[in-house]
Amino acid sequence: MEILYKNSVAKSNFRCVSIMNKHIAVLGLGWLGLPLALQLQKKGFTISGSTSNLDNLKPLSKYSFPVNRIKIEADKIVGDWEAFINETSTLIINFPPKRINNIETIHPLQIAQIIKHTPKTTKVVFVSSTSVYQNTNARIDETVTCMPQKASGIGLIKAEQLLKEYFGSNVTILRLAGLIGPKRHPGRFLANKKQLKNPNVPVNLIHQKDAVGLITAILEQDCFGEIINGCADVHPKRKDFYKNAAMQLNLEAPVFETSTEERFKIVDNLKSKTILNFEYQFANPESIFAKDKLPEIYIVGAGPGNKNLLTLKAFNAINNAEVILHDNLISDEIMTINTNAEHIYVGRKFGDKENPQARQNKINELLKLHCEMGNNVVRLKSGDPYVYGRAAEEVRFLKAHKLPFCVVPGISAALAAASLANIPITERGHSNAILICTAHTADYSTSQLNGIAEMLNAGNTLALYMGLKSLDKIIPKLIAVSGNPDIPINAISNVSRANEVLFSSTLGNIENDIKKQELKMPVVFLIGVKPID
Repeated sequence: MEILYKNSVAKSNFRCVSIMNKHIAVLGLGWLGLPLALQLQKKGFTISGSTSNLDNLKPLSKYSFPVNRIKIEADKIVGDWEAFINETSTLIINFPPKRINNIETIHPLQIAQIIKHTPKTTKVVFVSSTSVYQNTNARIDETVTCMPQKASGIGLIKAEQLLKEYFGSNVTILRLAGLIGPKRHPGRFLANKKQLKNPNVPVNLIHQKDAVGLITAILEQDCFGEIINGCADVHPKRKDFYKNAAMQLNLEAPVFETSTEERFKIVDNLKSKTILNFEYQFANPESIFAKDKLPEIYIVGAGPGNKNLLTLKAFNAINNAEVILHDNLISDEIMTINTNAEHIYVGRKFGDKENPQARQNKINELLKLHCEMGNNVVRLKSGDPYVYGRAAEEVRFLKAHKLPFCVVPGISAALAAASLANIPITERGHSNAILICTAHTADYSTSQLNGIAEMLNAGNTLALYMGLKSLDKIIPKLIAVSGNPDIPINAISNVSRANEVLFSSTLGNIENDIKKQELKMPVVFLIGVKPID
């Protein structure tokens, strides 16, 4: 059977409009709305957004577009709707019906409030659901008569009708299948589920990236006056799909009830591909389990603590993260770059007795788990990941499990301290080398210590990390092997932060001098060179 759609002959029937002066208002900056707003902003659209929850205003305020508190109720709109809708060319209505009693009546009343306060000339994208279709054990396209079976589906079809009656050809209704993606890994559906129903029915799903892509295509091609299904090409059996999900998350395989009569539908997506020339990135929803479809894990160097010293790539990775695994020394100002993400502390403090290998194994497994759940994961480390940051252990683990990753360099504390305190750790005619060591220098062999002494006596520089608590062991050995207590030493506490302290002395005096000057960790020592006066 050949299905013909209005405007489906060619993509060119919809003009690719200029996005200049196109103001998009996204009603509902939630799981789908926020990444949509960010994507549209990158495309050059002017964006405003809303949230119904007052608690969400602060974390959303970090974005460069305005966010209003708008709550749509059955009898009124709470918030300044006029300000929100002002100069808007297109309104994206993106809030699903709540699972409450009488939602089939309440949701249409909420939509009626939007209609009442919005000009007819406004273009609208209404994010609906394929739940408006009944189970007919057949393929369903946009031309069928909708007879939803659930209350939410009934509420949605009524809302669609109201919007079409008022906005006419200015509204496009996008019916999305079940949403999967970051923080909605299908494996989560299995939590606390002992038995599942309907093992052999096909599933209708769409990935978050494809949902965002469809709405973007509608706006870019000025495609209005349409009803469009958004659903992956492939419809795997429910049993197979959730068994694969369980396998990826190392969960027990779900048990399905035996069923003699199963009702289903297969949502057809041909119109979306024809009218928008759209290509689904996750055409097969099972590709969410494929390694090459997993989001890249970012192992990020956070530098010494000042957010202005982050690389642009590091800032973007942190800003876009959904899960951040962070160490103890990450500054508050860097952690507040992204307050929407889940923050998981995995660091170690001085005196911590936890087994280091057990801690590292836990970190590795957390990286794997959240990546396989489709989350954008950042492993945030102080300084540079490969300068005493244990990045090597994590990278080897990720390589062994064939997980995608990227290591983002950071400014190491010694290098930042040298620049900020004007300490020339290398200089023509004075020092042509720098050696980076840790407090474990105290346990070095005699030959290693002699090598360090030769460097210092030749005028080169030693950068010593994590040495504050071991100074009484390190300094006597350095004096003994160098034979020179007058070698200069600089202690820099909290490099680049508001409470940074620089303290200069000599090997012979540093221990007594430090007792008079309280220094807070982290501290880096630069030995063998003086600050420029």
